[in-house]
Amino acid sequence: MGGHRTLVAILGMHRSGTSAVAGMLADHGIEFGPVRKRNRFNPRGNRELAQLNELHEAVLERNGGSWWSPPESVDVEPGDIRRRDEILATVQGETVGVKDPRMLVCPELWHDLELKRIGVIRNPASVRRSLARRAAERPHRHPQLSAQRWEELWVTYNRALLAEHRRAPFPVVDFDRHDDLDRQVAVALGFWDLDPSGDSAFFDRDLVKQGRDGSWRTEVEVPEALELWDVLAAIAGT
Repeated sequence: MGGHRTLVAILGMHRSGTSAVAGMLADHGIEFGPVRKRNRFNPRGNRELAQLNELHEAVLERNGGSWWSPPESVDVEPGDIRRRDEILATVQGETVGVKDPRMLVCPELWHDLELKRIGVIRNPASVRRSLARRAAERPHRHPQLSAQRWEELWVTYNRALLAEHRRAPFPVVDFDRHDDLDRQVAVALGFWDLDPSGDSAFFDRDLVKQGRDGSWRTEVEVPEALELWDVLAAIAGT
């Protein structure tokens, strides 16, 4: 993609509110291109480029994994980089957004670009329930994992998010803080010297099935998930 363009990357685990944040950023003038704007599990769309999903899956599969079973490391070939650039070129605009949770488990595909990263987190119990519900309704397309395995996957993705943050700090939005989401997104834009363009009406709190109270902590089966959550929530609170 052209070096003069600004590329905003939304990083976060599946079912963690990344689609809502992407929609809000789109309201503030960031271009996401021909993304999915409606599907069964995201009434307002997951805001992802199908071709980018396919590229990530191809890279993961070639390395012996998938989005739900990521390999420990990923080798990226020159053809992967060329394909990534072709996909990004389909998005028109000076400030471009890209969003796919798989970016966290394919970091080697992105480290050569200067990304304006914005992280998004959601508590592991809510993510686990959402993933399990989607998997149960579409067993032909999604793995049937135990609660512990879903939480371990949450740890994998969010450990990668923390590693990216330690490599080069960026703002992190806490999706559990629903009432504060507009302000958090505005602060994230300001971190990268991007101006919010008015208010966003994208986020619909009625679409979120879990509340923001802390009772979810008693449901978590993987202790590392709680420890990691506390670290990330502290970053989001700064």
